[in-house]
Amino acid sequence: MIAHDLLDFSRPRRLHLAGIGGSGMAPFARMLHAAGHTLTGADATENIAVRELRQMGIPVVTGTEADVLPARVEAVIHSAALPPTARPLREAREAGLPVLKYARAVGQLARSKRTFAIAGTHGKTTTTAMLSWVLHRAGLSPSFLVGGNVPQLCETGCGRSDRLVVEACEFDRSFLHLRPDVAIVTNIEADHLDYYKDIVEITAAFRAFATQVAEVLVIHEGLRETLGRAGGVRARVVTFGPSPDADLRVLPADRGFAVGRHEFRLALPGFHNALNAAAVLAVARTEGVADETVAAALAEFQGVGRRLEVKGRPRGVCVIDDYAHHPTEVRAGLEALRVTFAPGRLWVVFQPHQYSRLRRFLPEFADALASADRIVVPPVFTARDADEDRSAVSSGDLVTAVRHRGGDAVHLQDFDAVVDFVRTQARAGDVVVTMGAGDVGDVAGRLVRVL
Repeated sequence: MIAHDLLDFSRPRRLHLAGIGGSGMAPFARMLHAAGHTLTGADATENIAVRELRQMGIPVVTGTEADVLPARVEAVIHSAALPPTARPLREAREAGLPVLKYARAVGQLARSKRTFAIAGTHGKTTTTAMLSWVLHRAGLSPSFLVGGNVPQLCETGCGRSDRLVVEACEFDRSFLHLRPDVAIVTNIEADHLDYYKDIVEITAAFRAFATQVAEVLVIHEGLRETLGRAGGVRARVVTFGPSPDADLRVLPADRGFAVGRHEFRLALPGFHNALNAAAVLAVARTEGVADETVAAALAEFQGVGRRLEVKGRPRGVCVIDDYAHHPTEVRAGLEALRVTFAPGRLWVVFQPHQYSRLRRFLPEFADALASADRIVVPPVFTARDADEDRSAVSSGDLVTAVRHRGGDAVHLQDFDAVVDFVRTQARAGDVVVTMGAGDVGDVAGRLVRVL
């Protein structure tokens, strides 16, 4: 580690955050602000997170102004989206200032705290928020880094606690900067294949993460061989899942799940969320939190923005927004909506996220989407996509594949066309869910206004 990668967070600093509106950077900014650091921020574009940070009193610039390094800063922290050659980073290095990628900065901050890291291909944002809420309701006042909007947590404050709950992302091997005391791994699947070569590389990264956990490693029972018995794992391993062999056997129950003789109610739909909650229960028990306290907290937890979030019910049409952008997530979300809402018709407006992901998983996406009654597919949301991937696949290809599986699918050229199409054809009793990690959530808001 070179000098430019070192930063002491033990005293208040003047910090500049480049890419401050990102899903990890924005909550990190909120936590640093609460801890007493003086912040400035920059981002290429305006978004909700940027506006909320300004409301907190953090000055944030966008557009061309984002290339300007403010005066008198002591260090720069930047998102993985910024290339090393970006002007503010280059100028900071030339001035001899510490320049840290977000993941490294979080890793250094976490060294001074009891750290709970939540990893996995799916479910880590919800599980991170859920654990933060449970520990808060248990009186343990954790700091937290959650890659999503959680209104309940925003009201609790954060930043000064000696406990840190952090969402640990596998992209760019970011989670390897952490040395957590306790960790959860919800699942491992192929994803981020614009960064990883294949599932073998992804699994190797998760194994490396598991070896860095100091005390307790909570994993889905399906990972017992992959992680629980991997060489180098020194933490105590606790498994959760539906089989009798799991340390915490999770079974469906009325409006929630059961572990042993204890039943836990959830406000969140879907058995996948019951599994997330069981992992949280396992961690809470390691911290001495009573099951009764966990049960009360889980029943209160309202979830994370863009995770099966009900946006409104105009004219009897239930409009929901969801972040699902992987076939497994799409399938789980649609199944949960069928069970929970029993809609007259289930609509999905699915915006593929990345040409590379769509190219790799096109058959799996088509299989998952075909379970809906009406499927609307706008253009692909591009991010880090190579020209080869852009030219190899399209939203139209996905629609064709869905139709081959018997699905009623249509490709529309922009969000205006999507909103008009759904507005004229949806009827009372329908559920319309917008899905994707891009900006398709805007469609949900517009539908609530025009229906």
